[in-house]
Amino acid sequence: MEFHLFPMIHIGSAAFYGDVRQRIDRCDVVLFEGVRSFAARVLTASYTLAARSKRLGLVTQRDALRVSDMKGRLIHADSPTSEFESGWATVPWHWRVAAMACAPVYGMWLRITASRETIGRGLHTEDLETRKDIERFEGLPEFESAIATKRDARLIEAITGLIEQPRSHTNAAVLYGAAHMRVVTRLLTDKYGYRVVEAEWLDVFQYAV
Repeated sequence: MEFHLFPMIHIGSAAFYGDVRQRIDRCDVVLFEGVRSFAARVLTASYTLAARSKRLGLVTQRDALRVSDMKGRLIHADSPTSEFESGWATVPWHWRVAAMACAPVYGMWLRITASRETIGRGLHTEDLETRKDIERFEGLPEFESAIATKRDARLIEAITGLIEQPRSHTNAAVLYGAAHMRVVTRLLTDKYGYRVVEAEWLDVFQYAV
């Protein structure tokens, strides 16, 4: 079985998501992310509000790349609502309030002040963790568990199931946030002996509108 990894940026040009959609439609199974929770909707306001700026001319992944319209077999490879909310409840209350208050404010600030260039500067993920990555959740293990660790575990579980309990699938698309792709590549290469045979660059957006 082949795995096609799509490390997603959640705000981009409509053309970018169209390019991704064309490639996903060649796969017969799609592993996708998404947490159905009020807290998750508020936290993602940091980019959904920014995408409403007509000046930026960008759209969200949720609007431009609808999972329900995809052709392959769909596998929700993310935390179920109950698991996410249980993990979120372990985060100290003052950090939960701060995160949910700051996300919409930051989104409105981006909507008013951001340019494609300023957004683009923050959109990069490397194969190896940087000091910034390591320090991101320093002192907040509960937050890291809810936002990253438990979701990574669900993704690994779904991929492992495809490999160890094969069906008629020949290629799978992993449609997930870029920050989660490290665990995918480590799983496939270290545990199952996969190797990278091809990589392709897609433009998320051009700086010049």
